[in-house]
Parts: sequence; C-alpha cells; structure tokens
Amino acid sequence: MSTPNYPLALALASTSWGNSETARRINARAQREGHRSVAVDRSRVGRWIRQGEKPRPPVPTLLAELLTEHLGQPYTPESLGLAPGRRVRVLLEAAEHEALVAVAAAANVSVEEYVRALLRSALSPYKGATSPYKGAT
Repeated sequence: MSTPNYPLALALASTSWGNSETARRINARAQREGHRSVAVDRSRVGRWIRQGEKPRPPVPTLLAELLTEHLGQPYTPESLGLAPGRRVRVLLEAAEHEALVAVAAAANVSVEEYVRALLRSALSPYKGATSPYKGAT
C-alpha cells in the first residue's frame, strides 16, 4: 500500500503550481544545469504526492531548490519526504506518548512530524560537530 507524501503536497500547494507547472519547472532547471536525462511529467509529480514515489537524483535536489527560491524558506529533499529516511525507534512511557500525541494534535501535525521537528531543533547546534562518544558518527 502506498502512502501519500504530505510534506511535498503541502509545499506544492503553497506555490499554487499544478503538477504540469511543477514538472515544467523541474525540467527547465534540469536543462539549465546540464541534467539532460531528466524528463518529469505531470503524472509522475502526481505519483510522488499521492503514492509517495521517490524521484531519482537529481530531481529531489532540483525541486527543493525551486521551492526554496519560490517560497523564500529552506527546503531539502529530506524535508519534502523525497530522500531515503533513517528510522529510529524510541520507547516511551504511556504518559510521554500521550503528551506527544496531544501536542502534535494541537500543532495539527502527525506525531512523527512533531518528533522529527523536536529532534532537528535539539540537534541543530551540533550539525557538523564530531561526537564525543567513541564509535559514534
């Protein structure tokens, strides 16, 4: 079963671009940057959104750049749900889970999105830093 890509859908809805316009912009950027093998059409954009298909490089980066320029806020392939993700499992007490669910619901986002935002915020000062823990990457 496929899962819709909500982060991508929300970002594209903010642009008011349809699937055809999104494809046209990606193809134009790809051509300008010398990526001759990129050929995106509206049905493919629709599958990225509705079915959660992931485009091959360099398309995720091109789309993130286009959205960043158009909307004036930073987007990455990861934030758009277009890059392979890594999963982390965290065991919570029932009360901790209930608190996360309540706060995420109040923010109108999924628990997964809320936890991801919390982790990004907590880890942002350490981006690029080396870990003091032996064997950590």
